[in-house]
Amino acid sequence: MSDDVTQDAVLIFAKRLGEIIATCEVSAVWIDSREPCAWQYIRRDGETIIVTCKTLQYWAVRDAAARNGYRLDVKPDEMDVMPGQQITRGIPHADKLSTLAVTPYLSGNSETIFRSAWGDGSEYPTLRRMLRYASTADDLGRAGVIGKTAQEMYGGPLNSSSKVQRARDTGAKEWRALSASLDTARDELIYRSTRPQKDD
Repeated sequence: MSDDVTQDAVLIFAKRLGEIIATCEVSAVWIDSREPCAWQYIRRDGETIIVTCKTLQYWAVRDAAARNGYRLDVKPDEMDVMPGQQITRGIPHADKLSTLAVTPYLSGNSETIFRSAWGDGSEYPTLRRMLRYASTADDLGRAGVIGKTAQEMYGGPLNSSSKVQRARDTGAKEWRALSASLDTARDELIYRSTRPQKDD
C-alpha cells in the first residue's frame, strides 16, 4: 500500500474511532479487560449495525484509497497484482445487527462450543488420531499426519496411496459431521442466550 494511503488511513481511523467512542453505545466488551470492543453504529439509512476496530480499519483504508485515486469496486488488473504495485479489493458490506451482535460473545465461548460438539472424540476416530499426530509435529508440512493415521488405522506400509486416500476420505466425512455438530452447538448457545432468564 502506498505511503499516502497508509498515512491517510491512520488519520481517518483515529478520527472515526474517536467519533464512535463519543457517540455510539457499547455493544460488547473484552472479557479480560472489560474494555469496549464493539459499538452500535446507526447508518445514514437508519439501520443499526455493529462495528469493531476491524470495521473501522476497513472503512479507513477504503476511504483513504478512494481519496488517493484507487477504486475498490474495480477488479484488479494484471498491473495491480504485480509485486510492489497497489492492490485494493472490495470487501462485502457488514452483515446485519442480528448476525454481528453475537460475534464477540461466540468467540469468547469457542472452546465451549468445540467441547460440546467434540465430546470425548469417540465419534471422530480418524480426526482424533490426526489431531494427536499433529499436536506433536514440529512441521505439519513434513509430519506425514495422514500417512501415519492411515498406517495406524489400516496397517500396511507407511504412505500407502490407497490407505492414505481412505483415511483422507474418512477424515473428510467425520469433518462434515463435526461441522454440523458445531453448527448445532453454536445455534443452541445463541438460542439459550436469547431466552429470558428466570428469577429463582
